[in-house]
Amino acid sequence: MEPEDLIGRIEEKLIAVGVPNEVNPELIRPRGLLSVHRKELSELETLLQNAVEALKGDSRLPGVLRALADLHLSEGVYGKAIIQYEICLSLNSKQVEAWVHMGLAYLLAGSAKDAVSCFGSALAIDKKNIRALIYMSMAQLEVEEYEEALKSVETALKFNPRHPRALMAKGFYFKKRGKKEGAITWLNKAIGSEGEFIPALMELGALYLETEKYDDANQALVRVLKRDSEQPYAISMMGDVAFAQKDYNQALFYYDKAVSVKFDDANLWIRKGDVHRIMKSYKQSQNAYQKAINADPENIEAWAKNGDIHLLMDDENTALEYFNTALALKPDNAEVAHRRGLVYVSQERYDEALVDFDAAFSVEPSNPEHLYHRALCLEKLDRFPEARRTWQIAASLFEQEGNEVKAAECNAKAKRIGKNE
Repeated sequence: MEPEDLIGRIEEKLIAVGVPNEVNPELIRPRGLLSVHRKELSELETLLQNAVEALKGDSRLPGVLRALADLHLSEGVYGKAIIQYEICLSLNSKQVEAWVHMGLAYLLAGSAKDAVSCFGSALAIDKKNIRALIYMSMAQLEVEEYEEALKSVETALKFNPRHPRALMAKGFYFKKRGKKEGAITWLNKAIGSEGEFIPALMELGALYLETEKYDDANQALVRVLKRDSEQPYAISMMGDVAFAQKDYNQALFYYDKAVSVKFDDANLWIRKGDVHRIMKSYKQSQNAYQKAINADPENIEAWAKNGDIHLLMDDENTALEYFNTALALKPDNAEVAHRRGLVYVSQERYDEALVDFDAAFSVEPSNPEHLYHRALCLEKLDRFPEARRTWQIAASLFEQEGNEVKAAECNAKAKRIGKNE
């Protein structure tokens, strides 16, 4: 196929698949079974990657790349979306909506600083772009630039005082500052501005859940599901409400429904796994945590929880494999290092356990639990002077926490060692 024909073929497939001109976070969905057109488009996109240099002079290329990026964004594939946005913007850096959408992709992928930079580029071209201002405000809140975030959203509201997402963003600001009543007021304004604005209803439900107003949370979420019966995060929040009320069967019902819609969300699978774990359905819990890993292989929590569940299933060696991977992904995770250390203790591998407790304490120097287990290891290794000093420091930290029982235990152990030295 000639390069020029390739662009034309991709344009045809983009029309057949359907690409939204504006991608909103709450409408992002993974594609399940790919249609024939979507499969062919994926194959054509691979060919395009190898032909970009030859096609740089074709005026259609930036638009095609932007549409492909928007498609990936709408499917929640943020990495691919960002790559395509970068290429299309390198060809034409004046595409405001491409900057906005790339910023949104970074924001949803958890890279708020990069998002701020993208929204800044959009606003440098069009300072009145309301979407850029709104998402800029949300990104600035994530990096704790509160005054800048307030300025961004107020500028957006100056251009359109009834813009529902801008009103919601003002609610976000109050929520981040701990002013829940103010947040509720602005979220209700957003809801009323567009007759049941779904994103604001979802945020209101989340806020009510956070403040343990479970009936109010359910009412808000039911209103969402009346408008969008497959909104995965509203469904999962219904599960969160049931979970908070210890109605685990009902929570599981909602989490199952949520993951059937958004099967690529690791956090939803983790919630499902947690419920199975509480219900002592360990094999089902392990399966859910594994699905979380499949959805996001770099999700440390999923690896660690899979390790925990294997411990409950009396499989220490497999548990260690999961903890090893979690720590390979994030070596300074004190909690996982401590948990692996406990497994080593159980296997009488005290030198290795000591390394883990030391690593955990270096990250959390105010946590006496790391020192408590470190001292136990030192005793097992007959390193009594070090053990005595460790018990003494642990006792002091427990006293600072107000845990007098543990402090007394540590002091007693230190004295016993002192007598035997």
